[in-house]
Amino acid sequence: MSERKRFWASLPTITFATLALAGFAYLGNYTRFMADDYCSAYYAERFGLLRSVWYWYITWSGRYAAFVFDWLILTKIPGPYGAHFVPPIAIAAWIAATVAAIYTSLKMIASRSIVLWVAIATGTSLLLAQIVLSPDIAQSYFWLNGMRSYSLPLVILSIYAFLFQWILPRLKSDKAVFWVSIIAFWLTFANGGFSETYAVLQLVMLAFLTGLRWFANGRKLDTPFKLLASATLGAIASMIVVALSPGNALRKAAFPPSPGLIKLLEVSMDAYLSFIQEILFSPQKITAFMGAILVSAWAGAGYKNEIALHWWTIPTQVLGGLALSFISIPLAVYGYVEPPPARILSIAVFALVTFWMNAGFLIGSWLAGLVRSPARLEIGLIVPASLLIGTAAILTLSYVSGNQQAYMDFARKWDTVDAQILQARAQRQPFVNIPKMNNWAGLDRPNDNPKFWATACYSKYYDIQVFGPPY
Repeated sequence: MSERKRFWASLPTITFATLALAGFAYLGNYTRFMADDYCSAYYAERFGLLRSVWYWYITWSGRYAAFVFDWLILTKIPGPYGAHFVPPIAIAAWIAATVAAIYTSLKMIASRSIVLWVAIATGTSLLLAQIVLSPDIAQSYFWLNGMRSYSLPLVILSIYAFLFQWILPRLKSDKAVFWVSIIAFWLTFANGGFSETYAVLQLVMLAFLTGLRWFANGRKLDTPFKLLASATLGAIASMIVVALSPGNALRKAAFPPSPGLIKLLEVSMDAYLSFIQEILFSPQKITAFMGAILVSAWAGAGYKNEIALHWWTIPTQVLGGLALSFISIPLAVYGYVEPPPARILSIAVFALVTFWMNAGFLIGSWLAGLVRSPARLEIGLIVPASLLIGTAAILTLSYVSGNQQAYMDFARKWDTVDAQILQARAQRQPFVNIPKMNNWAGLDRPNDNPKFWATACYSKYYDIQVFGPPY
C-alpha cells in the first residue's frame, strides 16, 4: 500500500476514535468535587504541601505523589472551581503523549512520510480501548480522587515512554547515559507514589521489560537496558516507600483480616475472569479492543522485514499482557478482602491493551513477510479495524449521550449547593442543610450524621456544619 493510500486508510479510524475521545472529554468537563475530594482539599489547604503529604502518609496510605497532586490541583491550579478542566486536559495530554511515543518508536524502526498519521490512528485507538475497557469509567477518569490514583500515573507513564524513545538516539556518551539513568530512577520513583496498585504494576512491568531487553539483545548491557534497569530501581524504591507507610496498618484495621494465599488467589482469579468476561460480552468493549489490535496489526504490516523477531517474541507479549493485567488484582484483594473496586482495573486494562496491541503490531509485520501481496493484507486489516473502531465510537457516543444529563444535573446542583453553603457560612449560621448530593459516580454523600465521613469532609472543607438528608 502506497504512503498516500495509507494516509487515506488511516482517516476513518482517526475520525471515529477522536470523536469518541472528545465525547469522554466533554463528559469530564462536568466534573465537580465529591466524596474524598473534600477531605483531600481540606487537609492540603490546612497543612500545606509537605505537612499534608506526611499527614496522609502516617494516617492513611503511602500515596505520596497523589497527595502532592491534591495540594497542587485541588487547592492551587486550577483549584476547586477549575476541577472540570482536569479530566479533559488529562485526556488531551494522554493522546499527545501516546501518539508521540508511538511516532518516535516507528521512526526508530524506519522513517516513513506517513508515520505521523499511522501513529495518530494507533494512539487514538489505543486510548479509546483503554477508556472503554475500564470497568468503572466514571470513577477511574472523572472522579478526581479516582483519576489521580488510577489514570494519572498511566498518563505520566505514556509521557515517560515518549521521553525514553526520544532520548535514546541522543545519548552519545557514558556520562549522558549515567545522568539520564539517574533521572529515570527519580521519574519512576515519583510516579510510583500515586497508588499501591500502580506501584506494583510499574515494578513488575519494568522488571519484565528490563529482563526481556537483556535476554533478547544477547545479554548485553546496552543503553536501553541501563535506562530500564535504573527505572526499575526507582520503581522498587517507590514500592518500598509506599509499603512502609504507617497509614497502611491503620487503614487495614478497618477491614477484616486478609485471606490466606489459597483464598487470595481464588478471589483474585474470580475477579480477573469477571473482568475478562465483561470485555468479551460487551459489544462496546470487544469492538474497541479488537479494532485497536487490528489497527496496530495494520500499522505493523507497513514494516515488512524491518523487525527482528524470535519465535518467542509474540507469545511473550500476549502472555505478558495477561500476566501484568492480573498482577494488580491480588494486592487489592489482600487489602479489601474481597474483589477490588472496579476503578482500579483501569491499570489492568493498560497492561492488557498495550501489550496485546504491541503483539498485534508484530503479527502484522510478520504476516507482511509471508504473503505475496502486503497491500491486500493491509486492506484486509484496516477495513475491519475501521468498522470495529467506528462501531465502538458510535456505542461510546451513545454512552456519552445517555450519561450527559446526569453529569450536567450534578454540576448544576453542585454549583447551587456550593453557593448555598458559602452564603450560610458568610451569615455565620451554625449549620446548613443541603439536598441529596446523589452523583454519577455512585459515591457517598453527606447525611444527617455529623460523624459520617462524607458529612465530616464537607463540613471541614467549608468550615461550617453541613447536613444532608438521611439515607
